[in-house]
Amino acid sequence: MAEKEAAILIMKAAGDLRKAAASDKKRRAELRSVADYLESIIYETELGYGKPLFPEPEAMPLAPDEEIRRMMKPFRVRLTR
Repeated sequence: MAEKEAAILIMKAAGDLRKAAASDKKRRAELRSVADYLESIIYETELGYGKPLFPEPEAMPLAPDEEIRRMMKPFRVRLTR
């Protein structure tokens, strides 16, 4: 029951975004793409896609210090610019 209510709310939000896109010329493409994304969430669950055709390869677990370095790298780049 809760899933149906969530689906209804998402579809209403997508409809509201499409109405806003009709009135806002500057952000029309962006609003439409967000509405499409919201609708795709509902359709994926309704269609019940199974396993992906091309599953992502399993990553090797990183050591904690390497994982921290990898997570900090984007922030370091932003701070130096």
